[in-house]
Amino acid sequence: MTESHLQSHATKTVHVSAPTRLHFGLLSFGNQEGRNFGGVGLMLKEPRVEITATPADEFATKGPFAERLLDFAQQWQLYTQVDTLPGCVLTVTAAPAQHVGLGLGTQLGLSTAEILQAFLTGEGFGAMERAFVVNRASRSAVGTYGFEFGGLIVERGRLPSERISPLECRLDFPDAWRIMLIRPENEQGLSGDQETRAFGDIPPVSQRTTDQLITELESGLLPGITAGDFLMAADAIENYGRIAGGCFSSIQGGPYNGRLLNRRVEWLKDLGAHGIGQSSWGPTLFCIFETEADAERFKDSMGSDDSGQTLRVEIVRADNQGADIS
Repeated sequence: MTESHLQSHATKTVHVSAPTRLHFGLLSFGNQEGRNFGGVGLMLKEPRVEITATPADEFATKGPFAERLLDFAQQWQLYTQVDTLPGCVLTVTAAPAQHVGLGLGTQLGLSTAEILQAFLTGEGFGAMERAFVVNRASRSAVGTYGFEFGGLIVERGRLPSERISPLECRLDFPDAWRIMLIRPENEQGLSGDQETRAFGDIPPVSQRTTDQLITELESGLLPGITAGDFLMAADAIENYGRIAGGCFSSIQGGPYNGRLLNRRVEWLKDLGAHGIGQSSWGPTLFCIFETEADAERFKDSMGSDDSGQTLRVEIVRADNQGADIS
């Protein structure tokens, strides 16, 4: 995260620009005594979450997601115990669609906490405290650490005694590599109460499966990214996502969420894509390319699958910096 020098904030406009994220899959859940959740994900430069706080006589939120901003602002007020919310208007000026697997809710919450703290005091929060403020990271902490640090995030999972999963590893993602995002327009994945119920219905992840996932991380994904070995990293990302997604087969009908997404993954494989995965519950799928030119050629030649759905296809970059506060 980068932060410029902030002055008397009651009279200064403050802007937060935060990355979105891909989540490749969880390491574990349903474990009564050991670590739960954990996992790996990647922060993205595009699309971004951007919020502006402009001075005003009283607090207000406007524009898209105004009600969510108000809820997060009230959580910030409860945590900081300030008598009243600061005199400013919070406006979301850029954001992806919600519930498509890009971690919008976490970035809205963390951005709201950070922008209000910066507007009022000129200072921000640390990564873990910021999540406490707006009650995020109860399961995944990828977006929490990614807001602060950017890059590829690995978190180990949290013990019952821990509020947030500890950060295990953070790596820069190679600058030249590109990520293609593929999602159907106007479709959403699980969220909220529906997501909570799903975790209650899914069988626990076996230790054997968790060990397989850790092996993919340690023997393929992390060394591949460190060495800039595209095929090693991409194959490990795909293998990791398939194994992690298989833990949700009783809900999803396969390693990916629903018949159409499972068929879409096979279509992408047939076209020769690498590093294919589903972010969170979907419906966003992704694949990885070694260069922008490779990604553009693939996009130009891919055509449409047989689903009849209109697909939104974007070529984006990884974000290795985290959120920017100015």
